[in-house]
Amino acid sequence: MTPIQQVEDAIRHYEAIDWTSSGYPVKGEEGEQSTDAGWVKFGIKKSELGWRTLEFLAWACNDMVRAGERLRFFPTAPPPYLNAPGSCLSFVIECYPIDGDHDRRFKRVAEFIAWARVERWPQCKGDLEA
Repeated sequence: MTPIQQVEDAIRHYEAIDWTSSGYPVKGEEGEQSTDAGWVKFGIKKSELGWRTLEFLAWACNDMVRAGERLRFFPTAPPPYLNAPGSCLSFVIECYPIDGDHDRRFKRVAEFIAWARVERWPQCKGDLEA
């Protein structure tokens, strides 16, 4: 399993995650070079547990950024003319390595997301089921 797939796997373990995909590196726009970043894209189940999961992952990413990780966490959806309203919203976490440290950096992000699920997620999840 590649290091960015380890991040994807850590996210996939949250019960309200509907689907995931990942890749490395981030492809540049036409005419631009690729960025040496990895990404994980995921969908959330429409439920109270899904909303709490999204809130929790937003906290986890912000906490990692405050600790010095180079991450972006953002929503994405296709254009309205291609969109099936209410079913196309997804979220992306991009991780930007420095000086070729992508393996170590991606593993650290995966480890924190997995640790947070074990140590902090139960009190946020409460008794909700997927």
